[in-house]
Amino acid sequence: MAAASCATQSVWLRRMLEVMHQKQDTLTVIFCDNKSAIALCRNPVFHGRSKHIDIWFHKIRELVAEKEVAIEYFPTEEQVVDIFTKPLKAELFYKLKKMLGMIQA
Repeated sequence: MAAASCATQSVWLRRMLEVMHQKQDTLTVIFCDNKSAIALCRNPVFHGRSKHIDIWFHKIRELVAEKEVAIEYFPTEEQVVDIFTKPLKAELFYKLKKMLGMIQA
């Protein structure tokens, strides 16, 4: 659901930039740490297991097919934003804190 929301927001921003004569020629890359969600986004085939997903979520499939956005895997351990959104083990917390530049190497 987060990837779908991100995709729709990125398309909105792309359209706003186009109105301001700053058209983006490359597609927007969205990084996701959920391989199942990435598979659902890339595969346009409807599965019985995915019928519970809201219709608006399927919009991300269209955006991927239209080459507006691309979904790429990014490991959980590298997701710096997790420091703000999840409880973390101390080791990962300090690693992400270092990646943010909050502590010196």
